[in-house]
Amino acid sequence: MLLRILFFILGIVGSLHVNADTLPAALRDGSTRFLSRSLGSACYTLDSVQRGLPCNPASVAKERKARFDADFFIGTQAEYLKEAENLLSGKDDEASVAKFFSRRESIDAEISIEASFQSSKWGVSIEPYRLVAVTRFENPALPMVDMIIAEEQSVKGQIASYVHDNFYAGLQARYTHVKFIGQYFALSEAVAGDSQDIFEAETQDLIYLEPGILYAWEDLAWQPQISAMLAHWGVSSRKTEQYPIQPEGLLGVSIKPVVPLGLLELGFQLEVHSQTQNARDAFRGALAYKLGILQAVLSVSDYDHAAGFLVSYKSFSTGLSYWNENDNRGVFIQFGVTL
Repeated sequence: MLLRILFFILGIVGSLHVNADTLPAALRDGSTRFLSRSLGSACYTLDSVQRGLPCNPASVAKERKARFDADFFIGTQAEYLKEAENLLSGKDDEASVAKFFSRRESIDAEISIEASFQSSKWGVSIEPYRLVAVTRFENPALPMVDMIIAEEQSVKGQIASYVHDNFYAGLQARYTHVKFIGQYFALSEAVAGDSQDIFEAETQDLIYLEPGILYAWEDLAWQPQISAMLAHWGVSSRKTEQYPIQPEGLLGVSIKPVVPLGLLELGFQLEVHSQTQNARDAFRGALAYKLGILQAVLSVSDYDHAAGFLVSYKSFSTGLSYWNENDNRGVFIQFGVTL
């Protein structure tokens, strides 16, 4: 049954085509920032790292008690965010533009606030503010800039249920409103003073319905589980290259080997979408190890890698994550409270 569902999902995904010039998936996947930065798509498989709602909604049915999380997330190069917000708000005078591009370096800046409540069989989260700025410079002789600045507000809900014999099923619904500037232009155009068209903001509304299933053998020593999900499947108010509807089929396995100290979890994830070129592109491995108040995570694929740690004391936590994908890289810090 699980394989039939997976082949059906992959058949839908393989039949779709989208433009490749999009916001990086790590910036638009809708999952908790620490999980998406540190574990990538493996957050749909591993469940020992708990921040916010789980990536796979079927995991909500495994919860035994209620939990409230609030998180503040900020990345490196945050000094660019004030100028980025000014450009997004229409304050694109020569001084603001010159200050934003003065150092002529690639930018991966991000800040967000998120709160979530999770109980047995359901959960809800709200992200009232998230600001992202991503720029890339090309051709040093005549600098060209590939830029996306986006401000988002989003809300999502999850419902799940135990179905039968180690089998859980769930559904996630999420809504995102985004205001963004996405352009590719010559730097000389931006600083020449006639930049009204370049920095004209657009808006977009997106609604996603994302089903997930989970087989979890919690009574076995290593607690193996198999997960599958159809992510990023939905509708949009308009078609854009920056925020496309790009469904992904995900299939993963994980185990929790018995170790003398702490909790160890290992997982492997298969992620297939319209841009998947070969098998190497689809696979990701990840691990998470918890010892006392410290939890360390590592995620590796053929095109990126990430590492992070999370320190929790009583109701408070803080974490740091490093993420690298080709020319995109950054260090991100998260502060949270759990009740």
